[in-house]
Amino acid sequence: MKILVRNATWPIGVTLATVLAAPPAPAPAKSESAKASKTKAVEVEGVISAVGQRTITFQMERKGKVREEVVGVDDKTKIEKAGSNVKLRDLQETDKALINYEPEAYTPALAIKVVGKGEIQKVGGDD
Repeated sequence: MKILVRNATWPIGVTLATVLAAPPAPAPAKSESAKASKTKAVEVEGVISAVGQRTITFQMERKGKVREEVVGVDDKTKIEKAGSNVKLRDLQETDKALINYEPEAYTPALAIKVVGKGEIQKVGGDD
């Protein structure tokens, strides 16, 4: 019986050593880098047309037409007006701003910097 127990533990030890010595699985670097390239932040200049509780709506010109976009705002969004950090409620319609956000992602804006005043235009650009 002793010989059986002594010989039975050897294959288990070899199997365990083989599993522990196996190389680690490669990290999924491709999917992470592809994800990062899809969600690049851009900075656009636009005129704020509406301010909500957690969003701003802004107009910008793209391909000769006026487009309107909505972007979320959270506690991490840096909002600057007249050189000072301000709250979302301090933004007003017709504020011209540089908006730093990820247009292809459902994430809040990274930064909003008011740079002057602008005019709200008719959306569509067919004036």
